[in-house]
Amino acid sequence: MAKLFVKLWIFILLTSFASFTIQRMVFEWSTKTTENEYRTERLRRSFVFIEEVLRPHPQEEWPSRFDALSKRLGGASRLVQTADLTGSGELADGAVESIRSGQIHLQPLGEGSGFTMYRTVMNSQFVAALEVPAPPQPKIFGLLKPIVFTWLVECSLYAIAILLWLRLFWRDLRKLVTASEQVGDGTFNVPVTLRSGSALKPLADSFNRMSSRIGALLTSQQDLTNAVSHELKTPLSRMRFALSLLPESTSIADRERLTRKLQHDVDALDELVQEMLLYSRLDRRAPEINLKPVPVDSWLPSALDDEVETAYASDIHLPVALNAALTDVPVEPKYMARAVRNLVRNALRFAQSRVEVTLVGDALKGRYWLHVDDDGPGIPAADRPRLFEPFARLDQSRSRDSGGTGLGLAIVERIARWHGGSASITDSPLGGARITIGWGKE
Repeated sequence: MAKLFVKLWIFILLTSFASFTIQRMVFEWSTKTTENEYRTERLRRSFVFIEEVLRPHPQEEWPSRFDALSKRLGGASRLVQTADLTGSGELADGAVESIRSGQIHLQPLGEGSGFTMYRTVMNSQFVAALEVPAPPQPKIFGLLKPIVFTWLVECSLYAIAILLWLRLFWRDLRKLVTASEQVGDGTFNVPVTLRSGSALKPLADSFNRMSSRIGALLTSQQDLTNAVSHELKTPLSRMRFALSLLPESTSIADRERLTRKLQHDVDALDELVQEMLLYSRLDRRAPEINLKPVPVDSWLPSALDDEVETAYASDIHLPVALNAALTDVPVEPKYMARAVRNLVRNALRFAQSRVEVTLVGDALKGRYWLHVDDDGPGIPAADRPRLFEPFARLDQSRSRDSGGTGLGLAIVERIARWHGGSASITDSPLGGARITIGWGKE
């Protein structure tokens, strides 16, 4: 709002300056002739004429002679003594002294009404006061008074300035209206491009971010909805098959085996629902991420307690390597711990005998990296970016038989993004895949 006000105010000031310049030129032209005439020729001639008429007569007769003369001079005129001017307060003391010294004094009658001229008559105690009314102002084009003409010019300039501004404003507004109608019809890829100086540029940028975000959310929700039915089909089919076999099972061992399968499928469904809820929450809006230094030697091992037990039960070695010089690391402990667990769980599903977790960083530069390596079959380079998409699986290394919801790496990617970083996949020194979360200052 302040920026828009400053721009409009500067625009009006420039317009006012142009109007003022035109008015000054017109008034100077209209008053120049009048000022020259009344301050030179008429002043000189009027007083010279008065003195010539009164000179032959004694001063006692001057008042009566002047009364007769005033009818010929035109305008209101009178002959007074200097003492009368001092006592009446008609003129200031400085003006009276100026008149006594023989100078002409001009006393304005009122704004635009003319003035009264005072001068002593032949250095006597008498002062001639001649009222000179303001002359009629010349008309512009023979029709308009100067003040009316300048007012019309000023109004026209303001009208042109506002029209130009409103025309640009209306054009940009129409772009926003058209784009909003398209968004309302379901077309979200309609960026609004406005000039950098447009008053609506911040609104257009916000609109572009909003439409892009809405489009991404709808696409994500559609993909999620399509994938959910596909992902639920396998455990539900297994549960239905196990339930159909339960009535036919005669031995306790078969019933226990089918019950364990049902429990396993229920756990898989529960994990899928929890991952879907978390993914939707992270995809819908950014959580409150407050990065704060946490002790590495206590935070990271405690985040992997369950995964260490799972690795031990699967006869997989899971060392956690920490940089000795790195005591604290800035993270949001809850979400980053979730990201690390997802990476380790993913690695455990495909590792043969070893998974390594490594945390390194440069505290001075503010950059940190968390690597999770496995000695599994690895991931082809062409398929790596796709694994961060929800429900993405690879035929060779990401089959449903290996478990998982297909959302783990998508959640990792979003948590890394909320930390101001990113996630990537490279080749591991162990022979399998290395997934890295990097965050901090660039």
